[in-house]
Amino acid sequence: MFRIHSRAYRRQPGGFTLIELLVVIAIIAVLIALLLPAVQKVREAANRATCQNNLKQIALALHNYHDARGRFPAGYSIAQDMGDGRWANGTNWWIESSPYFEQGNWYRRWDYTDQVNNVAGGTTATTAQVIPIMLCPSDPLPAPVWYYTNNSTYAWASGFYGLSSYGGNGGTRSAQIRNVGLVTNDGILFGKSRDRIADVTDGTSNTLLLGERYHRDPEFDRIIVNAVGDNPPIRGLGLWAFFFLGAPRNVLLGSLVPINYQVPPSAAVGDPWTIVNRLCAYGSGHPGGANFALADGSVRFLSDQTSLTTLRALGTRAGREVVSAGDW
Repeated sequence: MFRIHSRAYRRQPGGFTLIELLVVIAIIAVLIALLLPAVQKVREAANRATCQNNLKQIALALHNYHDARGRFPAGYSIAQDMGDGRWANGTNWWIESSPYFEQGNWYRRWDYTDQVNNVAGGTTATTAQVIPIMLCPSDPLPAPVWYYTNNSTYAWASGFYGLSSYGGNGGTRSAQIRNVGLVTNDGILFGKSRDRIADVTDGTSNTLLLGERYHRDPEFDRIIVNAVGDNPPIRGLGLWAFFFLGAPRNVLLGSLVPINYQVPPSAAVGDPWTIVNRLCAYGSGHPGGANFALADGSVRFLSDQTSLTTLRALGTRAGREVVSAGDW
């Protein structure tokens, strides 16, 4: 009898073929492409909410100051030469309202009588303080501190200053370069201002108090070369504890140009009018517009499609303009 011997064969496990591997990679790429915009939208929504909360807290601080003093703080007051080597009495609305957003310890360090002391100390200087509530997470600041340089007789003001993503409403034109484009002082916060809520006759719900500043504009950095005055690039604007010449461009913004205005590529290098336009501009890293706090303490997101007529009406405290709900 013959026996038939059979040999059992095991199937060897095989790896992915090249085609299968490419299909898997393609599927993963598609999933990432689908998920990434969603993640970015969630992140931006969180950033926008944080920014709005920042503005709410700052506006509340200004109102608490008003309750305590009977008026809003001065937008800024330039330091004065006392004639004995001291510069004194310089301040701005950030400095004055700081105790009302939990910065009382910082405020007690502020030296009104000899302000050289405020700038002294390098990155630990009083002016170099970084305060999170002043920074929008969507603002593309490369660093929260800037070294300001003044090469004139006011070299003592050179030093490190903390930056902010927000500016007070200085009115239509909030900044100027020497005698180019004089400030209008028709907002709520400006040089030595002492405005009360009663002075906002256009209505506190129809008047801006604060708005966002956007720290990205390559064309501005291009034209600022050889410009009139000691203007820094865009990333060096918004020094919140600044109290000397140039304070308006650092602590105030205006409604001179539309929201998210950027310097056009056609602008000439050193053109002072274009520079002033950009110094005044509200803007943000949020898609489609920017956040604002109104004089009644509320916070709203305004589209960058808001008409310039409407924006300027919102920027004046007593311009008698008519602004309806459908305009913004």
